Amino acid sequence: MVRRITCVLGLLILAVAPRVHAQVQVGDDLRMNMNGLITGGYAGDYGYDLPSSHGLTLGGSADLFGSYYNSNFLNFSATPFYNQSRADSTYQSLTNASGINTNVNLFSGSRFPGFVTYNYTYNSTGTIGLAGQPNFTTIGNGQGFGIGWSALLPDWPTFSVSYSQGDGTGNIYGTNEEASSSTKTLNLRSNYQLAGWNLYANFTRLSVDSKIPSFLSGEEVNQLYDSSGNTFGFGGSHTLPWQGSVSLNFTRSSYSGDFGSSVNENTGSTNYTTDIESAIVNFHPSQKLGIFANETYASNLDGYLYQNIANGGGGFPIIQQTSSGDSVTMDGGVSYLILPNLISQAQITYFDQTYLGRNYSGSYFSGTVGYAKRFLNTFALSATAIESTNKFANNSFGFILNLNAYRRFGNWIASGNVNYAQNVQTILVTYNTSYYIYNATLHRKFARGRQISLAYGGSHSGLTNYGTDNTSNSVSATVSMRWLDLTGNYIKSSGQSILTSSGIQPIAPTPGLPPEGIIVYNGESYGASVGLNPTPRLNITGTYSHATSNTLSQAVSSYNLTNIFYGQLQYRLRQVTVLGGFTKFTQQVTAVGLPPGTQNSFFIGVTRSFNFF
Repeated sequence: MVRRITCVLGLLILAVAPRVHAQVQVGDDLRMNMNGLITGGYAGDYGYDLPSSHGLTLGGSADLFGSYYNSNFLNFSATPFYNQSRADSTYQSLTNASGINTNVNLFSGSRFPGFVTYNYTYNSTGTIGLAGQPNFTTIGNGQGFGIGWSALLPDWPTFSVSYSQGDGTGNIYGTNEEASSSTKTLNLRSNYQLAGWNLYANFTRLSVDSKIPSFLSGEEVNQLYDSSGNTFGFGGSHTLPWQGSVSLNFTRSSYSGDFGSSVNENTGSTNYTTDIESAIVNFHPSQKLGIFANETYASNLDGYLYQNIANGGGGFPIIQQTSSGDSVTMDGGVSYLILPNLISQAQITYFDQTYLGRNYSGSYFSGTVGYAKRFLNTFALSATAIESTNKFANNSFGFILNLNAYRRFGNWIASGNVNYAQNVQTILVTYNTSYYIYNATLHRKFARGRQISLAYGGSHSGLTNYGTDNTSNSVSATVSMRWLDLTGNYIKSSGQSILTSSGIQPIAPTPGLPPEGIIVYNGESYGASVGLNPTPRLNITGTYSHATSNTLSQAVSSYNLTNIFYGQLQYRLRQVTVLGGFTKFTQQVTAVGLPPGTQNSFFIGVTRSFNFF
């Protein structure tokens, strides 16, 4: 009863409260402004195995910002929000999420700037990564904290340090599966100029603790993964005669992790350290002639491959294997501008590698010719031929073609790109890859802001003669009229992925990865949206998306389904906006043996903007 009275009073305030414009000043130095929205109305939700509820509701959001003494001395912002969802606001949470985002900048106008950030969300919608489309939707809580400081003194090495940590826990909607992650990151960096050298050094410490859903890990229970790693690097660059330069770099990365579950605390581990050293030299004796030479050494080739996967944004890969092997790569070549738009390049590369218990060496030669100016007023072309030779495999011939196109047809603009490669050397000397990437767009502008756009793209990559590949295709269309906007899209992808601390992420075909670390996936999604704006005050939007996917992890296969429909109406009356919204959401993961989880929610009410001070 008290809640209902409070909501009624809030609705009355929305309707009659005057608008105030002011800035608050406390003492001589503190200045603050605050504006926001207050929303109230009638809402309800219902669904499968979900108790229905309805009644009056009140929520809102605010933006507080200000400074102390001077904005370069201290400035701050805070954005709290309460009871915000997809059905009644622009927030993308399927549930009534609440939380706050804050930021403080200290001494930003000095040589010792710093910052502090904090964010917290409650009952909000999140995702756990799934290769391609879509992601799995989760509902849970999360928070994060960050702090940083820099010293930027003239004629001294610069120094910057930052620390951040965050954690989140959520249930995958429609299942009893829980996903969680906790991350801590420390970054140190310094730059310095000495005797013409631009020097740098950096250090990163990363710790990740995760709980992976069982249907992704291929186990009967949720998998726990605790890992930590350090990356340390330094290097420098210097100019050379003949408009040249030299760059020297060194990086050491060390990672370790333990795997376990609620049944067995330790089922495996991964541990690898990789040293990477590189040197790059180039000269330009004339405007037409260029000379270059590169050298790279990796002390742990398998670890280097895993490191590339981790650097792709998926966190530490969950691979129960101790890495080994090394690699030395040296190459050199020349480039020459034959004509103003015709360039050529010749390069020879030598490999000496040890991996998967064997030693390999080889070399290959490549020659490139590129024509940058458009011919037939449409196309630009470049081509590369590659000849490979090594004592462990037959000689092979490869090539790369890149074709760009751009053309106007009256008021239409067409553009596209095709990149095709066959039998091209990979980072591993005994493996070649083939791929193609293409995209095309068609665009037309009309009077009064009207336009139409069509886009199509795709890619395919794999190891030559090994039957491993990743494929994706997408198409989209947009039509904008005077009062009508329409969009549609379709995406399909399939291939191999690897389990990481943030879900599964697609990977390029990588020899040597253990079979238990590979997850085969395919996904397909399509959707459409419509926006109507028949009058300046009235705005109606509707969005629908449908996505299905399959994953196969060891002996566990899963079929996954997600459907979302969202519609909203807004009608502005001065500072008051009338709102109406409806959301229908369905998600199913067949591997967990439960029926689809569904949720329907609706809202009708008003929102009022305020300048509080």
